[in-house]
Amino acid sequence: MAKEAPKTDDDVEGGSPGKGSPIPWILVTLLCGGIGMAVPYFMPASPETSADEPRSQPVIEMPDPENTTYVDFESVVVNLDEGNLTRYLRVGVTLQVPKEQEAEIVRKIGEKKAVLKNWLLNQISDKDLDEIRGGAGQNRLRREVRDQFNSVLFPDGYDRIFSVLFNEYNVQ
Repeated sequence: MAKEAPKTDDDVEGGSPGKGSPIPWILVTLLCGGIGMAVPYFMPASPETSADEPRSQPVIEMPDPENTTYVDFESVVVNLDEGNLTRYLRVGVTLQVPKEQEAEIVRKIGEKKAVLKNWLLNQISDKDLDEIRGGAGQNRLRREVRDQFNSVLFPDGYDRIFSVLFNEYNVQ
């Protein structure tokens, strides 16, 4: 007769090799998840700054009303992005700028008027009625216009247009 091979622990339990208890895998998963969640608490906010250094915030200077003037930009009429309805917005824009730079700004607006008007038409035509409705919609549009006009007219990064005012805002 042939000799039988000695029985091992795997044969006794009736399982195949590699099928053990799932508890070690659960513990490893929980440990990795806990470490992954804790890592952000031990990392600095950004590599450039440490926790001890105060972060510099951009300084926004409020214009002195006595040192500012207003420059008109022509009105535009734009069809809004409405599905079945034909709605349009007529908006007139006035820019608040420093008095001492008014001539330079008017000259630059004249040079870039086509680019600025084209951007304004495209920007508004992508909006629907809900996006331009109310004070929040108007303020968002003012901010977008101010930021774009400043970046096109003054690529040096110094904003010279303090505010955008609407002298006409008709939705029909």
